[in-house]
Amino acid sequence: MHGWHGGRGPRPRRIQRFLEPVVLLALHSAPAHGYGLLEELRALGLEDYPADISAIYRALNSLEEAGMLTSRQESAESGGPPRRVYALTPQGDEYLRAWAEDLRETARLLNRYIAAYDAHRQSHEAGVPSPGQAGGQE
Repeated sequence: MHGWHGGRGPRPRRIQRFLEPVVLLALHSAPAHGYGLLEELRALGLEDYPADISAIYRALNSLEEAGMLTSRQESAESGGPPRRVYALTPQGDEYLRAWAEDLRETARLLNRYIAAYDAHRQSHEAGVPSPGQAGGQE
Protein backbone atom coordinates (compact mmCIF):
# COMPACT_ATOMS: atom_id res chain seq x y z
CA MET A 1 0.00 0.00 0.00
CA HIS A 2 1.34 3.39 -0.94
CA GLY A 3 1.90 5.76 1.98
CA TRP A 4 1.39 3.04 4.61
CA HIS A 5 4.49 1.46 6.10
CA GLY A 6 4.48 -1.59 8.32
CA GLY A 7 1.59 -0.58 10.52
CA ARG A 8 3.39 2.59 11.66
CA GLY A 9 0.73 4.75 10.13
CA PRO A 10 0.74 7.05 7.12
CA ARG A 11 3.91 8.78 6.02
CA PRO A 12 4.44 11.58 3.53
CA ARG A 13 3.96 10.38 -0.03
CA ARG A 14 6.79 11.06 -2.42
CA ILE A 15 5.82 13.67 -4.96
CA GLN A 16 7.76 13.09 -8.15
CA ARG A 17 10.69 15.52 -8.32
CA PHE A 18 9.50 17.36 -5.17
CA LEU A 19 13.10 17.79 -4.10
CA GLU A 20 13.50 20.31 -6.94
CA PRO A 21 11.22 23.00 -5.47
CA VAL A 22 12.53 22.26 -1.98
CA VAL A 23 16.11 22.86 -3.13
CA LEU A 24 15.08 25.97 -5.06
CA LEU A 25 13.20 27.36 -2.06
CA ALA A 26 16.14 26.68 0.24
CA LEU A 27 18.48 28.47 -2.17
CA HIS A 28 16.08 31.37 -2.66
CA SER A 29 17.33 33.11 0.47
CA ALA A 30 21.04 32.35 0.16
CA PRO A 31 23.56 30.15 -1.68
CA ALA A 32 24.38 26.88 0.07
CA HIS A 33 26.16 23.54 -0.27
CA GLY A 34 24.45 20.14 -0.32
CA TYR A 35 24.77 19.32 3.38
CA GLY A 36 23.50 22.81 4.23
CA LEU A 37 20.43 22.03 2.13
CA LEU A 38 19.81 18.86 4.11
CA GLU A 39 19.64 21.05 7.23
CA GLU A 40 17.36 23.45 5.38
CA LEU A 41 14.87 20.60 4.85
CA ARG A 42 14.49 20.47 8.61
CA ALA A 43 14.19 24.24 8.86
CA LEU A 44 11.37 24.14 6.27
CA GLY A 45 9.54 21.52 8.35
CA LEU A 46 10.25 18.73 5.86
CA GLU A 47 12.32 16.51 8.14
CA ASP A 48 9.86 13.63 7.57
CA TYR A 49 10.17 13.86 3.80
CA PRO A 50 12.19 10.85 2.59
CA ALA A 51 15.35 12.44 1.14
CA ASP A 52 19.03 11.74 1.63
CA ILE A 53 22.17 13.63 0.67
CA SER A 54 22.68 11.65 -2.55
CA ALA A 55 19.16 12.60 -3.71
CA ILE A 56 19.89 16.25 -2.89
CA TYR A 57 23.10 16.19 -4.95
CA ARG A 58 21.29 14.50 -7.85
CA ALA A 59 18.67 17.26 -7.75
CA LEU A 60 21.40 19.93 -7.57
CA ASN A 61 23.21 18.48 -10.59
CA SER A 62 20.00 18.18 -12.59
CA LEU A 63 18.91 21.73 -11.76
CA GLU A 64 22.34 23.10 -12.61
CA GLU A 65 22.36 21.29 -15.96
CA ALA A 66 18.94 22.81 -16.69
CA GLY A 67 20.21 26.32 -15.94
CA MET A 68 18.20 26.76 -12.74
CA LEU A 69 21.32 26.96 -10.56
CA THR A 70 24.93 27.99 -10.80
CA SER A 71 27.73 26.67 -8.63
CA ARG A 72 31.22 27.63 -7.61
CA GLN A 73 33.94 25.98 -5.60
CA GLU A 74 34.16 27.58 -2.14
CA SER A 75 37.61 28.20 -0.72
CA ALA A 76 38.66 25.92 2.12
CA GLU A 77 38.50 28.57 4.86
CA SER A 78 36.65 26.23 7.22
CA GLY A 79 39.64 23.90 7.52
CA GLY A 80 37.87 21.14 5.62
CA PRO A 81 37.91 20.39 1.92
CA PRO A 82 36.47 23.04 -0.42
CA ARG A 83 32.76 22.67 -1.03
CA ARG A 84 30.62 23.42 -4.05
CA VAL A 85 28.15 26.20 -3.29
CA TYR A 86 24.96 26.51 -5.33
CA ALA A 87 22.92 29.63 -6.08
CA LEU A 88 19.59 30.26 -7.75
CA THR A 89 19.48 31.79 -11.25
CA PRO A 90 16.62 33.98 -12.57
CA GLN A 91 15.40 30.89 -14.47
CA GLY A 92 15.46 28.94 -11.21
CA ASP A 93 13.44 31.65 -9.50
CA GLU A 94 10.79 31.43 -12.25
CA TYR A 95 10.78 27.63 -12.04
CA LEU A 96 10.28 27.88 -8.26
CA ARG A 97 7.28 30.16 -8.85
CA ALA A 98 5.81 27.67 -11.35
CA TRP A 99 6.29 24.81 -8.89
CA ALA A 100 4.48 26.80 -6.19
CA GLU A 101 1.52 27.39 -8.51
CA ASP A 102 1.37 23.71 -9.47
CA LEU A 103 1.60 22.60 -5.83
CA ARG A 104 -1.20 25.02 -4.83
CA GLU A 105 -3.44 23.45 -7.49
CA THR A 106 -2.44 19.95 -6.38
CA ALA A 107 -3.23 20.86 -2.76
CA ARG A 108 -6.63 22.23 -3.83
CA LEU A 109 -7.48 18.96 -5.63
CA LEU A 110 -6.21 16.84 -2.75
CA ASN A 111 -8.28 18.82 -0.25
CA ARG A 112 -11.38 18.26 -2.41
CA TYR A 113 -10.63 14.54 -2.51
CA ILE A 114 -10.14 14.37 1.26
CA ALA A 115 -13.40 16.27 1.87
CA ALA A 116 -15.27 13.89 -0.47
CA TYR A 117 -13.68 10.88 1.23
CA ASP A 118 -14.57 12.19 4.70
CA ALA A 119 -18.17 12.83 3.60
CA HIS A 120 -18.36 9.32 2.14
CA ARG A 121 -17.02 7.75 5.35
CA GLN A 122 -19.47 9.72 7.48
CA SER A 123 -22.45 8.69 5.35
CA HIS A 124 -21.19 5.09 5.21
CA GLU A 125 -20.85 4.95 9.00
CA ALA A 126 -24.34 6.44 9.37
CA GLY A 127 -25.76 3.80 7.00
CA VAL A 128 -26.76 6.29 4.31
CA PRO A 129 -26.28 4.93 0.77
CA SER A 130 -23.91 6.90 -1.41
CA PRO A 131 -25.29 8.52 -4.63
CA GLY A 132 -24.15 5.51 -6.72
CA GLN A 133 -26.04 3.09 -4.49
CA ALA A 134 -29.67 3.95 -5.19
CA GLY A 135 -31.94 1.58 -3.34
CA GLY A 136 -28.97 0.06 -1.53
CA GLN A 137 -27.65 -1.68 -4.67
CA GLU A 138 -24.01 -1.58 -5.58
